Amino acid sequence: MKSIIVYRDDVPPLNDYPRQIVSPRNSSACCHSQMVQLGQNDLDDQWRFYYKRCAVCGFTVRRFYAPSLLALFEVGRELRVALAEMNLGAGPQKRRTRAQLEADRAAARRGPIRGEGQTCGSVRSAA
Repeated sequence: MKSIIVYRDDVPPLNDYPRQIVSPRNSSACCHSQMVQLGQNDLDDQWRFYYKRCAVCGFTVRRFYAPSLLALFEVGRELRVALAEMNLGAGPQKRRTRAQLEADRAAARRGPIRGEGQTCGSVRSAA
């Protein structure tokens, strides 16, 4: 995602959030204690962030604070598809048929499948 912050020293700071923010290139001493959040949280590729702007001088930054869970799930799905395409059989049959490979690829693209009544932390009893 392209940043909406433009760093320039030749024009005065401008807060036209969410379209554009003009900010000085360098922070000042006031920035340490006067930073406030602008707008809502947003996503940039694999990270969540928000804009912080100094209320005194107008210096603005994007503060990244957590990875995006959706991006992490997508990486996991890509890994499952790659492993299925590598034909790595773990059982007694080391080479799998083309139909088995296609079934593994389709299952990897769908994501995890839970049985009826199961949640992420539930364990079935052997009884």
